[in-house]
Amino acid sequence: MKQKNNFQIQEIFNEDLKILQSCELENFKLFKKICDDNNLRYYMIGGTLIGVVRHNGFIPWDDDIDIGLPRPDYNKFLEIAPKYLPEYMEIVTKSSDPNFKCYFTRMINNKKKIYWDQGGYKAKIGVWMDVFPIDGLPDNRILRKLQVFKVLWWKMLYKFTQIDYVMTNRERSKMEWLIIKFAQITHIGKILSAEKTLDKLDKQLQKYDFDKVNYAWNFSGGHGLKEIMPKRLWDGKRTGLFEGLKVSIPENTEEHLSYIFGDYMTLPPENERVTHSIQFVED
Repeated sequence: MKQKNNFQIQEIFNEDLKILQSCELENFKLFKKICDDNNLRYYMIGGTLIGVVRHNGFIPWDDDIDIGLPRPDYNKFLEIAPKYLPEYMEIVTKSSDPNFKCYFTRMINNKKKIYWDQGGYKAKIGVWMDVFPIDGLPDNRILRKLQVFKVLWWKMLYKFTQIDYVMTNRERSKMEWLIIKFAQITHIGKILSAEKTLDKLDKQLQKYDFDKVNYAWNFSGGHGLKEIMPKRLWDGKRTGLFEGLKVSIPENTEEHLSYIFGDYMTLPPENERVTHSIQFVED
């Protein structure tokens, strides 16, 4: 055991991973009930979708669950979910917690606490599940590029207001580092309103109705512009298995995964089978 930021920390080892996954699975079961009860569309995405296809559950070394909902269903979920939550669970967004710097939502289970230290945000928080909105993009290629540019523009301006929280321990392009240095030197973020730029970003993201276009993307996903693809690769409904549960996956799951990950069925080398940097906290 060791002391860190006044919390008693216990490093996560392999035997503890199942405890973490168990809490996440509890989150997901409630999430699934909310969606099923209210006819909300959702899809397992990212590494979680690989887990469904390759392992019928969690990737053995994975420590999170990623879910995507078309924007109309995502907004409805945010509206109705709090009514379903027991007292030890909560929904966290940028609006509900100013310290939360992400553009998606976290469904948090406070039965078990972990220590979180990322981008200058340090906290003792519950175990979470990430919920992402899938937004529509215009069919016209030029308009699609213009929409992506506008979204990234507002994202950059919002990031300027949060420059003190930018992570410096990750790989970035030279252009990204130039922009970060520019913001740090000029303090441009001080003259921008975080609330207003975030509002502009949200409105821009929702400009194109998911159900009226043929392209879509997960703006908040971890794979950048690779997550822009024909909507048919996000949409449709098919059933897969995840830890014994029947779950929704995209109709064209194999093409979806190949588009983002390439050869997703081949296991990575053992030295790349790692969990995120997370630590349990003993109360």
